[in-house]
Amino acid sequence: MRRFLYAAFTLVILLVLLMGGMYVYIEWYGRNCEPEKADAIIVLGAAVWKDGPSPALLERINLAETLYRHGYAHAIITTGGVGSFNPTPEGRAARDELIRKGISGDAVYEEIRSRNTGENLKGALEIMKRYGWQKAVIVTHDFQLFRAVMKAKKLGMYVTGAGVHRTAMVRTPMVLREVIASLAGIIGY
Repeated sequence: MRRFLYAAFTLVILLVLLMGGMYVYIEWYGRNCEPEKADAIIVLGAAVWKDGPSPALLERINLAETLYRHGYAHAIITTGGVGSFNPTPEGRAARDELIRKGISGDAVYEEIRSRNTGENLKGALEIMKRYGWQKAVIVTHDFQLFRAVMKAKKLGMYVTGAGVHRTAMVRTPMVLREVIASLAGIIGY
């Protein structure tokens, strides 16, 4: 019984160290990721509320707009479909908001079928292939950048990232969610 308790305790300590290390790495990665000039900016989806984009989606839209206006890319791809509570597809709400902010509709492309980060990126990749674009900047919250860039590279995409650093969301649970999702992605789930 003593060996079992020692093994269980050791396993718990290793798990805490692994998750803690991953937490620190995700935070470091997101804060140090630098965008490079690209063909397109990909805005990953986030919730849409009844009256428009959620604060989280607006934060991503604002960063994408800033990058676009600073010449990081000549096109923006907004992503995300209809969720459980989204009355409008995330990609459409983000596109509409960018146009409302004065960006030409000819520069904003929408992907509106996806339901998660991997599908956001697959849909964006389809648009990129259609126009012969090779390189993209992924825009999301900094704590999601590691997983998003990792997924994009698995799809064969050449990407850099730009993360929203200041958010209205409660950060710790969001980072912990990313720790679990990133570890699952690394081991193949």
